[in-house]
Amino acid sequence: MKQIPKQPAQLFAGHAYTVESSDQLGTFQPAWQDFEAQLGFKTLDDLAEIPNRSAMVVFSPYDTFLYWIGSLLPADAVVPKPYEAFRLPEATAGQVRQPATSVLLKQLPLATSFNKGLQIIEKAGYPLPERLGQTDHPYYLESYLIQDGAVHQVAYRLYIDPHQLKGVDEYE
Repeated sequence: MKQIPKQPAQLFAGHAYTVESSDQLGTFQPAWQDFEAQLGFKTLDDLAEIPNRSAMVVFSPYDTFLYWIGSLLPADAVVPKPYEAFRLPEATAGQVRQPATSVLLKQLPLATSFNKGLQIIEKAGYPLPERLGQTDHPYYLESYLIQDGAVHQVAYRLYIDPHQLKGVDEYE
């Protein structure tokens, strides 16, 4: 098993959406369009160390989740209204960066982009929790990093506690 590095505390600024914000194909493209029309990224770009377009999935133990759209910011950033903020703790997480392709996460069904991200993280040697919603840090992030006005890298991050790899089966 690969050593799981500690990620620093960070702030996720943006807006949270529920599964009802997805379309019939399971994409969150309507939510992305809403976010860009209502809030946009300009203010967040000015606060970020590396401008990014990020999606964060926060899982619950009850097979539900929140889908956040926004940007990763330094932990001490002051998030202006009307953006919402979610504090990500300092914790162990597997993260892999790759060159960007032409397909952005908002164009794919969440199940497809999430599974692709998990495959990339696992292939890099990180273990995957059996039931992410039962961990203390049930967070998955996919960030498109911007350089010179264009997406140049994709960062996949999964919070992994090596002591919480096994889930509890309520039907045992």
